[in-house]
Amino acid sequence: MTTSSLYHTQGIRGFKYQKTERKNGTEYYYLHSTAAHLTCPCCGSAQTSLVKTGKTRNIRALHIGLKKRFCG
Repeated sequence: MTTSSLYHTQGIRGFKYQKTERKNGTEYYYLHSTAAHLTCPCCGSAQTSLVKTGKTRNIRALHIGLKKRFCG
C-alpha cells in the first residue's frame, strides 16, 4: 500500500507510508508525520512547536473486505 492509496482509501493526510505488517488477519501500516508545524487545537495559535516523543499509537482504520487495519 502506498501513501496515495492510504489517502484515497482511508483519508489519511500529512503522513508518509513506511511499511506494512500482517499478523493474524490484521494489517498494520507504519506511517510517520510530514508536518513541520501545527496550529494549537484549542486557541488556533501558530506559535507552537513539535515535540518528538518516539511513541507509537494504533489508529483503527476502515475495513477493506474482511481484513482489519490499523495505522500507527
